[in-house]
Amino acid sequence: MIRALLDFYEYLLDTGLVEEQFGWAEMAVPMTLDVDSEGKVLSLKSNVYTEKNEKGKEQQIVPRMLLPYHPVRSNNILACIFADKAEYLLGIGPRGDKAFAAMKSLQEKLLEDVDSPVAKGILRFFETWDLSSASDKFSESQKELLAEYATGNILITVDGVPPTEDQACVSAYNAYIKEVGISGSTLHGIDCITGEYGTICRVHPKIKGIRAASTGAPLCTINNNSCVHATGREQGYGTPMTELNVYRYSTALEYLTHSPLHNFYDKYSGMNILCWSTECDEAQQAALLFAMTGALGKDESGNRTTEYLKRIYMGLDIPPEGFNPNAYMHIVGLDSRDGYIIRTVFCYEGSFQELTENIRRHYWNTRICGRGGVPFYRIYEMICKKKADGGVIADKSRITADIINSIMTNGKYPEQILDLLLRQIQNEAQGTEDYLLNASQAGFLRAYLIQNKKESVTEMLDTENRDPGYLCGRIFAAAVNIERASKAGEQTRRTMAQKLGEAMRHPADFFPLMFADLNGAYLRKLYTREKTAGLASILEKELGELVDLLPNGGYPRKLSRAQQAQFCTGYYQQRNKYIQDAVAKKAEKEKKNESNEEAA
Repeated sequence: MIRALLDFYEYLLDTGLVEEQFGWAEMAVPMTLDVDSEGKVLSLKSNVYTEKNEKGKEQQIVPRMLLPYHPVRSNNILACIFADKAEYLLGIGPRGDKAFAAMKSLQEKLLEDVDSPVAKGILRFFETWDLSSASDKFSESQKELLAEYATGNILITVDGVPPTEDQACVSAYNAYIKEVGISGSTLHGIDCITGEYGTICRVHPKIKGIRAASTGAPLCTINNNSCVHATGREQGYGTPMTELNVYRYSTALEYLTHSPLHNFYDKYSGMNILCWSTECDEAQQAALLFAMTGALGKDESGNRTTEYLKRIYMGLDIPPEGFNPNAYMHIVGLDSRDGYIIRTVFCYEGSFQELTENIRRHYWNTRICGRGGVPFYRIYEMICKKKADGGVIADKSRITADIINSIMTNGKYPEQILDLLLRQIQNEAQGTEDYLLNASQAGFLRAYLIQNKKESVTEMLDTENRDPGYLCGRIFAAAVNIERASKAGEQTRRTMAQKLGEAMRHPADFFPLMFADLNGAYLRKLYTREKTAGLASILEKELGELVDLLPNGGYPRKLSRAQQAQFCTGYYQQRNKYIQDAVAKKAEKEKKNESNEEAA
C-alpha cells in the first residue's frame, strides 16, 4: 500500500494538486516574538484574531503558516527551527534550561554561516537571552498570553521579518534537511520500499482524517522493545524508510483522507474507505468510490458520473464513454481501534472494469421485485446495530470488511450474516402486526442464494421454483393475504404475519394449525359475506394450488438455513405481488370512475 501511496504522490505532483514541501508543514502560530538585529526583544504579541462565523457568532482564529517541520516528540527534548513553544524559545518552564539549550544549538548549527540580518539577529538573541530573568522581561498581559498558549508556537522575527520569508534562511534550512533529514537523525541507509539511500525516519508522523483516530495516528509504528529485540535497531529504524519517502506517502494519504472524492466514512463500522488511482482523473476515482459505498457523492464531471452510478445501482452494464476501463485502482479500508495506530482492514487492487463489474453484479443480485440493489453499509445496518440475541457485534470493522470482500471479489458472503439476518427477521416479525420483509433484507437473501448456494433465484416471483422453502414462503404469504382480506387480524392477539419465525423453522408443525385457523375463522368469514364470497373461493383455490406444488404434498419437518432464506424470498415476492395487484386494481377502478364521470 505504501508503494501505491508513493506513486499517488507523484500523480498529485504531476497534476498540480500538491506542491513539494518536504521539511515544511502548515502549523498554527498564536504568538510572535520580534527582536532587533542585536537580539534585543522588541515585542511579544498575539496573532489570534476574532471573526464572525456563518451564524454571526464571533470565534477566535489562530493563523497558520508554513514552518519547518516539527519532529515527533513525546517527553524527550527535541527542538524545532524558527518557531517553538515558550519552553524552547524562551526557556520558560520546568525543563526550560535544557529545552532552550537544545534550540540554541540547533539554530547555531543551521545559521552560523548564513550572511543575513535575520539570521544574525536570531543568533544574537540566543547568545544574549538571560534565562535567569526570562519571565521578568514580560508584562503581566504578556505573561497571561504565554500561559494561555503555553503549548503553542512562538515565531521569532527580526525587525518584523520572519526567517521563513528570508531567502538565505530558507535556503540554509532546505540544504540542512537534505543533509541530515527533518528529525536530525544520524542514521542513513536503504529505504525498504524503494531501495533509495537517505536519512532513515525514526518516528512516522500522525495521519489526520481517520475518524477513529480523532487527533491523528501513524500508519506505521513499531514497539521499541520488540524492534530492538528482533533487529537490534530502535523504532522505525527496524523497517527503514527515508524521511523523504515517509513525507511523500503521508502527504498522499492525508490528501486522500481530506478529500470527499477519495474518502468515505462508514459510520456503522467506524472505518474510512479510500479509493485512488494514478491512471485516471479524480472524477473516475470518485465514481468507483461512490459505486462501491453506495454514497451519493458529488464531483465536477456532471452527467458522466451520474449516468455511471445510475446504471451500476440498477445492475446494468456500464457504458465505457468517458472512463478508462483499464485504469488500475486501489481501494483501502482504514480504522483505529484505540486511536494509537491506523489499521489496514482491507486492500483491493484491480482494473476499473474488473472492480466495477463485481460491484455491478452485487447490485444486480440484490435487486428484488423492481427495488434497487443493497449497498454494503445497508447490509451491516440490517444485522449489526445489535445482534438478534441482544448482544453487540464485537469487531464491526471485521464483519464490514468481510461483506466488502464478498462484493469486491464476487465471492461468497459470510455465513455469519445469514444467521444474524434470519434471527433478526424472526424477532422483527414478532413485534410487527403486518410484517413484511423490507427490500434490502429480501434482496440480500436472494444474493446469498445466488452467490453462496449457486441457486437460480429470479428478481420477480418465480412460479416455477419448486424449492420446499420457497413454496412454504409463498403458502404463508397466501395465508396472510386471506387473513388480511377477512379483516379478522384485529380480533386476534397475534396476526398470522407475526408467526413467520414459527412457520419458517418447523413447517410440518405450524401449517396444519394455520389451516385450522384459516378454515375456522378467516375463510368462513369471507364466505359468509355476500361481497367477499367470490374472493374467498379465489383465494382458497390459489392456496390449494400452492400446497399441491409441494413434493408429495407434504410439509418439510425442518428447513435448512438456505431453505429459510428461500422461504423469506418466496414470502416477500408473493406478498409483493398481492400488494402490486391491489395497487393496480385500485388504479383501474379510479380510472373507470373518472371515465364514468366524464361520460355523465
